[in-house]
Amino acid sequence: MSYDENTPPTEPRGALGPPRRRPPTAIATATPPPPRRPRVAQVRRPWLMRAVRHMIDAAMGVADRAADAVGTAIGLRRSPTK
Repeated sequence: MSYDENTPPTEPRGALGPPRRRPPTAIATATPPPPRRPRVAQVRRPWLMRAVRHMIDAAMGVADRAADAVGTAIGLRRSPTK
């Protein structure tokens, strides 16, 4: 088997130059952000804010007293003198 026997047949119109340039394919474009929701006028409720602050303060006070009781019970703290 020689080299000439294994060569494929040549094309009748084969070009030796580089292939022609094709325009690039568009992949995607950025979509614009969705429109913003209209703002609803916020109604200030000072009584509600005070109530929420009071509830948070009360819950933190209860948690603090519970932590003090646990700390005293297991000997991490000495009982406060009155």
